[in-house]
Amino acid sequence: MAGHARVKGIYGGPVGKKLDIPVTKKLLQRLGECLVEAFVKESKKDFAKRGWSGLAKDGSAAIWDSFSFKIRGDKTIEVVSTFPDIDVLVSRDIPERKMTWLTQEAKEAQPTKFPLTPRERKLRMKRGGRMSKNERLPLVVPLKSDNGDVVFRVAPLTFNDAWVHPGIARFTFAERAVRQGKAGCIKIIKGEAVKALVGAMGQ
Repeated sequence: MAGHARVKGIYGGPVGKKLDIPVTKKLLQRLGECLVEAFVKESKKDFAKRGWSGLAKDGSAAIWDSFSFKIRGDKTIEVVSTFPDIDVLVSRDIPERKMTWLTQEAKEAQPTKFPLTPRERKLRMKRGGRMSKNERLPLVVPLKSDNGDVVFRVAPLTFNDAWVHPGIARFTFAERAVRQGKAGCIKIIKGEAVKALVGAMGQ
């Protein structure tokens, strides 16, 4: 089960003080929902642009379904996510590195980490079997080519021969989501300010 990683903290206190309106739990709830909506929208854009599925590697919620918010104390909204490594994706570039986990050596050393393929299931192989004992088949990896076709390649033999991942540039959807979320929140806050003003005039 995935945990929650903090993506962004938003503080409602300064806004309420500036507009002279009470920062209630109900208001923070509406602002939190507004911010989450922006994160959902902007994350979908980033992942679609990169051609990523947005599915979580641990089987938890897809990126756009992973966001929620928490209210900390009296005036702080925290946007959180269950998506694996979300804090890394939105904070820094991931440098190029060898994909040692996609090698025959990795499958031989820890076979249970590799699900049985349809062919292996048909042959009644066991997940904990070893390739060296003909108990598992060699690791074959589906890859997307430049023209969008999916090709299947036999993984390299050893860690030293592992494919090199080109690296991942930092995702920027969090910054865009905060900007758009704040714009949407301003509308909500202005509405509350008008209500407060009308209430004061009626007293």
